[in-house]
Amino acid sequence: MKIYIPLIFIISVSIQSFAQNCTTPVSNDEVQIQYKKISTQPTDQLKLNYLNAWLRGRCLLSDHAYQLASVFYDDGMRLQFAYSAYPNIYDKQHYYALFDAFNSLSYAFQFYDFVNLTNLGGQVVIDPPPPINVKLFPDLNYPSPVGYKGVSGCSLPMSDNDFMVLVIPVTEQQGDVNRMNAATQFIQSNCVTIAQMMMLATLVQLDLNRMKFLKQNLAKCYDIQNYSFAEQVFSTQVYKNEWNAFGDATVKSMLPPPVVVVPICVVTDADMSSIISSIKNLSFSGTKISTAKQIIQSKKCFTVSQMKSIVSIMDFEGDKLEVAKFGYDYTIDHQNYYQLTDVFDFDSSSNDLLAFLKTKK
Repeated sequence: MKIYIPLIFIISVSIQSFAQNCTTPVSNDEVQIQYKKISTQPTDQLKLNYLNAWLRGRCLLSDHAYQLASVFYDDGMRLQFAYSAYPNIYDKQHYYALFDAFNSLSYAFQFYDFVNLTNLGGQVVIDPPPPINVKLFPDLNYPSPVGYKGVSGCSLPMSDNDFMVLVIPVTEQQGDVNRMNAATQFIQSNCVTIAQMMMLATLVQLDLNRMKFLKQNLAKCYDIQNYSFAEQVFSTQVYKNEWNAFGDATVKSMLPPPVVVVPICVVTDADMSSIISSIKNLSFSGTKISTAKQIIQSKKCFTVSQMKSIVSIMDFEGDKLEVAKFGYDYTIDHQNYYQLTDVFDFDSSSNDLLAFLKTKK
């Protein structure tokens, strides 16, 4: 929910008065340099603040204003720029070109009406952006949450415009403790980005307190996996390392457990040759049974065809039946297990196995 500052100011302009003050437009090279600098600002509000400060005493071509307007994400802030830049435009007769810079027709028509009225010497009443100091937050490399798909501590981050308005009471607090408490309460009431939390952290003076504040609130941020950007708020490498270690541990604790890949269970032909050979070389039937069971239990994934090969090398009918029943739980194609009746010499053994299989269904 946006909060509007109850302040209205009036821009009253005329072509003649500004034409006298704006005689030499800045060069294209200077505009390109400033465009790159402005693009690095993390929020639309900071971009507008930077532009307004830079435009003081300078003249701008309409084409340059069109290019600079493209740095804004929000049409509302783009319109604020169009309003504030107008007195500094050299070729005001071409200022209508900014009409195409807007994504929304409603804002485009507001701009159109503004140009019409000012060219006619009229007045336009607009709501200005909140009076944020350009130097309120340091010029850091703030991460963007756009397209973020990592772990998150909240569902939808607040807009930069709302942040810049609502953060003012936090900035007015005196002392680290009061600012930390106010900033923490701010985060508890809003979904903030890592960039916004970094800005809040810079309001605190001591690195130790910044660390405490960031650790306390990281898990509540929207784009948690951008935590490494926040190392910039610390003045020493020791604190940077501590922060990155904490951020890494926090992300790992919030990630879903890894999917356990169960390896495919296969008894190869080479395995079977070795198994059959090992069992055949044994002299006593009891030893053959115990060895067969041990091998079957260790491999765990025989096919019915492989199990038939093992059962068939037992010496006696009873031994075959015992191994056949034991091997059922370690066979992968249970639906074919009835085929083991082929290894028996007596119908009674086959019937016994079939009766056993009924108990397994």
